[in-house]
Amino acid sequence: MDENTGNALQLSVVLATYNRAETVRRTLDHLAKQDLDPRAFEVIAIDDGSPDDTERVIAEIKTQVPFELSYMRHENRGPGFTQNRGIRVARAPIVLLMADDIFLAPGALRAHLDAHARHPERESAVLGKVLQSPELTQSVFLRHWDPFGFVAIEGANELPYYWFWACNVSVKRDFMLEHGMFHEPKGRGGAAAHEDVELGYRLHQHGLRLWYEERAFGHHYHVYTLDQAIRRYHERGLNWGEFRSLVPDPEFIVTSHLLTRETVAEYVRVLRGPNSLRGRERHLSWHLLREGIRRLAFNRATVQRLWRPLMDRAEVDPRTARWMSKRIYAGFLFHHFVSGVRDARVRFGS
Repeated sequence: MDENTGNALQLSVVLATYNRAETVRRTLDHLAKQDLDPRAFEVIAIDDGSPDDTERVIAEIKTQVPFELSYMRHENRGPGFTQNRGIRVARAPIVLLMADDIFLAPGALRAHLDAHARHPERESAVLGKVLQSPELTQSVFLRHWDPFGFVAIEGANELPYYWFWACNVSVKRDFMLEHGMFHEPKGRGGAAAHEDVELGYRLHQHGLRLWYEERAFGHHYHVYTLDQAIRRYHERGLNWGEFRSLVPDPEFIVTSHLLTRETVAEYVRVLRGPNSLRGRERHLSWHLLREGIRRLAFNRATVQRLWRPLMDRAEVDPRTARWMSKRIYAGFLFHHFVSGVRDARVRFGS
């Protein structure tokens, strides 16, 4: 028995999953290898109507893992509904919300609990570090793609609410039940509706403090094609206007890098006043330069006629692949997010 935990259930891992049976098998295997007493945590897997054999896989794993594993399934309702269902049945005072494709390091659960011990206030939450898995070598795109960008917060201690990401974040359950819970309707443009940041914003209104714990580390393992990533980013753009109606904070506009004629006044107001921005992000000149370069490098013409053909060629030509970089893929995908924002104005009026 771990002398630091006793027999008390300290942590409930809420694992929302959809259509990733073989990946979730590995996710649960990493949880089984935690250095925390398995009696100190439970895992609640909530299946959002997966069309694959997730139910069979979890039933098989349930007989093999040392911790208590429960499984629930419902028809496809989206991530908000799925997360909420797990939180409501969780029995521990601290809930870890993690994605079904995060392979946690052996000490990650202990690191979450240690951080909560240092910050016992009910409004304190903890974000663990997530990096792309080194196993993602199936394509040139995957070797460069970085959907999280944790490098931006290296060395940080406390984070603003918009880093409340449900891929690897732990929170006091009672605080969420009283002040939060996820927005449950799916986004008008699809499932990628920024629901975790929206929840972070509402919890922030009630005093949320978000601490960064690098030792609560996990690798993100999700085999995406470039076309799937394009659809995902465009979907987020389609949902942006709806999200902004729920999160009116102008600082999030700045951190999202949506600099337009309509938002420049928000940029100026945020950058002149107190804010949570770091480094270059605190200077309007940097944002103007960045936006100018982005529009020159990644516009409708260059994306269609230059970048996409180069990316397709890179997958079959090692010489072209050497020219690809993380920044190129980030700029390319951000273009599709902005396109989604524009398309939403036509389709939905905002």
